[in-house]
Amino acid sequence: MTKRPAALLRGCGRLLLGMEWDPVLARAAVVHLISGASFSTFWSYAGVWAIEALGATTGQVGVMFLLSAVLSPPAAWLGGFVSDVVGRRSVLVMSTGIQSLLILGLCLVGHSAAWGIALVVVAGVVWAPGRSAVNAIVADVTPPERHDQAYAALRTANNLGVVVGPPLAALLLFLGDWTAFVLGIALLGALTCGLAVRLLPRDRVRGHRGGTAAQTARVVLTDRSLLLLLVATLLGFMVYMSFETVLPVVAVTSFGFAPETWGLLYAVNPVVVLLFQMPLTRVTRSWPASVTLSLGVLLMGPPFLIFLVSHHMAAVVLVVLVFAFGEMLWVPTMQATVARLAPPHLHGAYLGGYTGSQLLAWMVAPLTGLRLEEALGERAIWVFFTALSAVSVVAGLAAVRRRHRTARGEGDGHRIDDRGSHRLAARTADRADVQPSVHPAPSPEKSS
Repeated sequence: MTKRPAALLRGCGRLLLGMEWDPVLARAAVVHLISGASFSTFWSYAGVWAIEALGATTGQVGVMFLLSAVLSPPAAWLGGFVSDVVGRRSVLVMSTGIQSLLILGLCLVGHSAAWGIALVVVAGVVWAPGRSAVNAIVADVTPPERHDQAYAALRTANNLGVVVGPPLAALLLFLGDWTAFVLGIALLGALTCGLAVRLLPRDRVRGHRGGTAAQTARVVLTDRSLLLLLVATLLGFMVYMSFETVLPVVAVTSFGFAPETWGLLYAVNPVVVLLFQMPLTRVTRSWPASVTLSLGVLLMGPPFLIFLVSHHMAAVVLVVLVFAFGEMLWVPTMQATVARLAPPHLHGAYLGGYTGSQLLAWMVAPLTGLRLEEALGERAIWVFFTALSAVSVVAGLAAVRRRHRTARGEGDGHRIDDRGSHRLAARTADRADVQPSVHPAPSPEKSS
């Protein structure tokens, strides 16, 4: 690559990532951007497609989403384990490639609701390991003190894809029909797969050798700090998913907003994240992780209490804006905290647990929230999710405190601060009777 294109590429990377240039992180962000524009758009339209193209009933669509949500969390965790052994790129390529083929297969199902729904469910399950692999790549290629910025950069890229995706889907439907839509999504998925092959390295961390899957699972499942963090992640993402899945229903059915009005209000969220994620992360990078996690989730849950006194549009806009800043604080910090806790050779397993908790929340939040509305009324929803945010804070603080105690006990006097190193990989590997792989230090980065 000549100097001028290389400099241009680095400049685009800095603009996108909001941090100093890291070639692998920039390439992972590009892959994540394209996948966000394709697969997230597909899932936004999957229910409508099933009803209009296949003639499926709303009940069948509900079963489709339920099955995908039930099967995806274990697939995400398994994918993380596998990526520790065979490499991140292999899992990501297989995941995106197979999902693209399954989506392409939707063109062949005709009007068979059963076959179409089955393919959609399997497509959702096979993408889950790819999400775990992407999260693990970030942990592999950035030093622990830069994890927050790196995960924030990945979110920025994904939100850019989310902003671009729906207009692209609308264009495909305008130019053609549902077949054109499915073909377009499948082609974008194939592009994601091709870019992963072309841009991502085979491995930054080679899989550990000598340990069985059961031994590795025992290490993960007996790490109480991780389990507490996963509880905090599950509850925090239930609050997050209440904004994504419950609030739209309540806004239309109880607040009296037209669907298109809510669509415009919701569109504020990804735009705010796209504009402010990286600046906010730079401002808060010196904050202790416990403070950032606690403040973030408390900016997501308690603002819902405003709906106990007002359903006015101004109240909804205020909640949307405050929630956006809460998620910008909480999501990348939680990812970074899990990544720091993981030994380098188990990044995939630990972050697979994080991804699995996120996907489980996608199922549990709407089931519990909408059931509460049916049984106790709309006001009970906001009290419930506010309480969940408080419990998430307690679980997160307990995990951080326990990590400190463990690190002091195992580190033989080494100082571990709130945003510091993960547990000693060697001792964790000994517990599983496996040896950690060599983790080459990333190249030095200048301050951004």
